[in-house]
Amino acid sequence: MNPRLRRLLLMVALPIVLVIAGLWYWVHSSRYQDTDNAYVVADQVNVAPQVAGRVLSVPVVQNQSVSEGQVLLTIDAAPFQIALDQANANLDTVRNQIQAQQASLIGAQAHAAYLRREVDRDTNLVKQDVVAASKLDDMKTQLTVAEQQIAQIKASLNGNPDLPYTQQATYKQALAARDDASLQLSYATLKAPAAGVVTEVDIKPGDIVATGHPVFALVMSGKRWVEANFKETQLTRVHVGQKVEVEVDTYPGHTWQGSVESIAPGTGSVFSVLPAQNATGNWVKVVQRIPVRIALDQAQGEPDLRAGMSAEVNIDTHYNPLFGEASADQGTPPN
Repeated sequence: MNPRLRRLLLMVALPIVLVIAGLWYWVHSSRYQDTDNAYVVADQVNVAPQVAGRVLSVPVVQNQSVSEGQVLLTIDAAPFQIALDQANANLDTVRNQIQAQQASLIGAQAHAAYLRREVDRDTNLVKQDVVAASKLDDMKTQLTVAEQQIAQIKASLNGNPDLPYTQQATYKQALAARDDASLQLSYATLKAPAAGVVTEVDIKPGDIVATGHPVFALVMSGKRWVEANFKETQLTRVHVGQKVEVEVDTYPGHTWQGSVESIAPGTGSVFSVLPAQNATGNWVKVVQRIPVRIALDQAQGEPDLRAGMSAEVNIDTHYNPLFGEASADQGTPPN
């Protein structure tokens, strides 16, 4: 080929190639928003005993898979069993007391009815000078004492002695104490609240655990998602529903499909313990990061995703700068 023609072609073709490449990059970068500041997230919970005591056994080990309801730890139940036995005994005592009071009330009412008849009879006899007035006064005193005894018994039976003993306030109180003691006893066996993997297992038999102090961490099985921290300037056309491709550093070459599930209402710095005080005189503008939650379309047979794995996220906004608007399949637009 003629050198002059070759130079001419290079002078014409090279700028065209560069323009096409630049145009492609511009269109691609406008449509797709990506970040490598992203991590796999899983539901996790700190498992803590609800009662204090001495640990008897720890039937799980670090990073063991467990099922929901599986025993993770047992605490010495002897003190709680004693408390339950005492509560049961007190419940029986209260039941017997209520039944005895109801029986006493029947006897006291019968005695009071007898005294009323005697007072009525002696009242007529005193008018006829057959019985001394002192005897009538004595009978009235006995009736007053009997009526006071009836009132006291009724008060002890919550003012409604006809209720069965199971409905009496004192029995309900004793029953609640028994149920609470039974509940405390059940807490001596610590069980997994959900299926997952236990970690941070650093407790052993003989240790003393405190109420509410975590002894395990449980990473739950099932749902995994990705939290991607995008620059605020990248989210102009990103919204819920858009399709996402996710790659995890642990599994190069494998791509997960997903979608934008939600966008945080504020940047990460807003929710920090010590948020930035931008009103100070030494303020410097810094592009902020906003967390975006990516829901993954997980299928059987895909590699296991573990919490904290690094990921790369690519959101398809379907935005075409040549037309200046997004296509209809991009998801749910913001209001």
